[in-house]
Amino acid sequence: MSSTQSAEQLLQHMMWQYCEDGVYPDMNKLREVLTQLSDQQKLHILQQVFSVCMTPLHRAADRDHTEIISTLLTSLQSSSDRLKLLIVYDEYTPLHSAARCGRTELVKMILDCLTADQQIQIMSVQSISGMTAIQCAERSRHTDTVRVLREYQHSADGMMRAQQQRRRQEQQRIKDEKTRQRLPSAINAQSIIIHVLAVVIHLL
Repeated sequence: MSSTQSAEQLLQHMMWQYCEDGVYPDMNKLREVLTQLSDQQKLHILQQVFSVCMTPLHRAADRDHTEIISTLLTSLQSSSDRLKLLIVYDEYTPLHSAARCGRTELVKMILDCLTADQQIQIMSVQSISGMTAIQCAERSRHTDTVRVLREYQHSADGMMRAQQQRRRQEQQRIKDEKTRQRLPSAINAQSIIIHVLAVVIHLL
């Protein structure tokens, strides 16, 4: 058995014990195991449902185990992989759980590991009852959490609009540049036509 296989089996076992039996993992050992695996290997294990409707991140959010959430999320190199780990069901995310329980710092931790467009994406996910994370916080009357979520939403929306504006400006710049490049050719063609006509007239 290779060391990678051993690391995979150990991570699987640690997450199973955590989700099923509530055994808090040895964090040093968890970090050591995570460093031995590729992001795809981590995702394969961490996206699994170890107990009823619970991945390790769902379990950690439900229990407010911020160290586990931080360790698992930051072990992944790309924000797209972090989003995959956060959105497994397409209906109830760890962000929903954190918002419902009013865990404002946990909400910040989750959103800070994502890009603006990913923040918008996860905040738009609706639970099975049709509620977003913000609506979960509102329903539970966690005003501070609602405020923070709305701040992130407003900031992400602003960043997305700015990015779209920059893309439109860049597209216009490219279009203008192509027009300028075609202009000399058009002028040259026109000059040739005028010259030919002048020669023809002269011959007549």
